[in-house]
Amino acid sequence: MANTHASPLRGLLRNPLFRRWAVANLFARLPLTMNLLALVLVGEVATGSLATGATLAGILTFTSGVLAQPRGRQLDRTDLRAGVRRDLVLSAAAVVAFVAAVVAHAPVWTLALLAAAQGAVSAAILGGFRALLVPTVPDDQIEPANALDAVFVEVAFVAGPALAGGLALLVGPVGVLGLQAAAFGVAAVLVGGLPTRQPIADPGRAGPAPLRTRGAGSVYLLVLGVGLGLGAWEATMPARLESFGMEAAAAGPLLALTAAGSGLAGLVAANQRDPLRRGRLLAGVLLVAFGAAIVPTAVATNLVVLGLALFAMGLPIAPLNALGGLTLQRTVAVARQAEGFSLFPAMILIGAGAGQALAGQVLRYLTPSELLAAIAVVPVALGAIVLLAAARRRLLGMSPGVGYPHDPDVTDPAAYAGLPVA
Repeated sequence: MANTHASPLRGLLRNPLFRRWAVANLFARLPLTMNLLALVLVGEVATGSLATGATLAGILTFTSGVLAQPRGRQLDRTDLRAGVRRDLVLSAAAVVAFVAAVVAHAPVWTLALLAAAQGAVSAAILGGFRALLVPTVPDDQIEPANALDAVFVEVAFVAGPALAGGLALLVGPVGVLGLQAAAFGVAAVLVGGLPTRQPIADPGRAGPAPLRTRGAGSVYLLVLGVGLGLGAWEATMPARLESFGMEAAAAGPLLALTAAGSGLAGLVAANQRDPLRRGRLLAGVLLVAFGAAIVPTAVATNLVVLGLALFAMGLPIAPLNALGGLTLQRTVAVARQAEGFSLFPAMILIGAGAGQALAGQVLRYLTPSELLAAIAVVPVALGAIVLLAAARRRLLGMSPGVGYPHDPDVTDPAAYAGLPVA
């Protein structure tokens, strides 16, 4: 027990159910995060335009973000495991339909509709997996489990494009879509071996809606802004690499450097105790660092500098997501967590989708370097706002933490211990 106390992740990683959840989670997340680069490259194959592919990716992610909360609410009202499994199967089918349309040389509007359909059926998968942690791990492992899941989220968001680009060089963009469908299928098989959670018998006892939960709203707004910057940045990088004389698909392998930085910083963050004690201050610093790290990707003149900048880009990402995830874990009622955790990536997806689509249009008028420099302003401005809020709270003698309600009827998992699990 002493060793587990010294390293919160050690005991968690010895839990076979968590390991199964983590592998299923990986297979479910990667195809979702591969969509951006995969669709950008497929758009180029289908229409000869990278901008068209960026627009298709934006449609998919924006649709997924808009529908994530209602789809998550549906998961909370049914057998959680069965609902997640259903969505994984539907997502695989939607990708197969998109592949068939590309092979058949369907018009762009058809591809746009199929991209929206894929976004709709996959909208609550991330939130559903996060909510499945409650029946999967014991109470004393829920905090490190959620922190490690926060690492998975950001690593996957960065590693997905890297994997998509690497595979595109081997099997082509359409082949990448086929592998995405297969990954959804593997996740659907693995999730069947996890515990589940039945809906609460009395919906009136489920607790307040996530958006009405004190302390959660600021998290959703911040990740919306981060998603906007990250989505625009990712959509711009393939065109930026073309200025180095490289193929757009090479963006994938290079983005693995960002994944490495994010993973390294995220593992450190996952082992921190009580990171919310200085939550606002830490979030503000990380946001400013994120924006500052974008600037070198705009001005780099050689691949060595660009590689170092890409690594630095990843360092603030996973810790930021860990802060958000832990805050929601302490604020959103357990019986509403599929909805609450679906809304969390939804804000990222809405922001990313808007950023991707915006980048696809602005690239017609600005160079990639100019656009990247403009993108850097977004997280820096957000960080400045958060730091000012932290300073104001300190001056007023208030706690510098993120802030969350202390009503046990809302936040204490024991208040919902009667939720049926299997």
